[in-house]
Amino acid sequence: MKKILLLTTGGTIASVKTDKGLVPGLSGEWLVEKIPEVKTLCEITVKPILNIDSSNMSSSDWLVIANAIHEGLNNFDGIVITHGTDTMSYTTSIVSYMLRNLNKPVVFTGSQLPIDAEGSDGVINLFQSFQVATSDFKGICLVFNGRIIKGTRAFKIHSISEDAFVSCNSPYLGKFLDGKVVLEQNEEISDKLEFSPKVCDEVFLLKVIPGIKPSIVDYIVSQSYKGVVVEAFGLGGIPSEYTDLLEKFQTMTCVHKIPVIVVSQCLYDGTDLNIYNVGVRAEKAGLISGKDMTTEAAVTKLMWALGQTEEYEEIQKIMQKNLSGEISI
Repeated sequence: MKKILLLTTGGTIASVKTDKGLVPGLSGEWLVEKIPEVKTLCEITVKPILNIDSSNMSSSDWLVIANAIHEGLNNFDGIVITHGTDTMSYTTSIVSYMLRNLNKPVVFTGSQLPIDAEGSDGVINLFQSFQVATSDFKGICLVFNGRIIKGTRAFKIHSISEDAFVSCNSPYLGKFLDGKVVLEQNEEISDKLEFSPKVCDEVFLLKVIPGIKPSIVDYIVSQSYKGVVVEAFGLGGIPSEYTDLLEKFQTMTCVHKIPVIVVSQCLYDGTDLNIYNVGVRAEKAGLISGKDMTTEAAVTKLMWALGQTEEYEEIQKIMQKNLSGEISI
């Protein structure tokens, strides 16, 4: 029987009602007791590492999670992590960069209702996560509502519905058929595990809107941010007429050497700065296309890149390279 480590971090799945709203309060042992059939599937060791609403997740918490996974890989056949849904896509992305070339399954899951609530999706999500953790899957994924999603491709689209996550710009890794795991993608791992947990969270996320004031760029520079991700229109459109916004960005990239990554406000398809003039001008100003990365994957990748090097050119190379399946080749 396989040995699986359950790391608990809080989240809705472990929450209880209080007079101040839902707060994490259930233990990992309590969660496991809700799925008694899992005891015939694997041997489970529970380790609580955090107990927070995922809206309060920080870069220091990511490090706690990554270290716990890295330590657990030596002694267990697979790892399941329970996590709040609101920032789970950020966590699955950053951990995918911190831990690469995994030869074991690392599975994140959570729920839209506390596991003790009537009709909670937490029961099936948790059980299916243990199924994946005991399968032949290798790498980091998110299991939710019967879907297996690559860590860098998960995107939350619903705040209430059980169908909370989609796989953005990439096929699902697998599904469940007649109660069994069916893997549709599984990477061949040939390289040695790489553990690079250092990150720099001084990254600003800017969403472009019609009429945006260029002075926001000056403000970002004044606050000593080391990197910026811009959610642009469509394929990467950034206003360039009747405004000096692009000139401000060019000063940011060329003078201050602050990398600026452009992703799309559209959920699917990503950016291409070679199609429209507004994109071409953005690229000439030194902005870097995030291609088809999700916002979460781009933000955390930039944080990770800044944690590895302060060299502007090296950061450019990292952001344009596919590291953990975040960019379509």
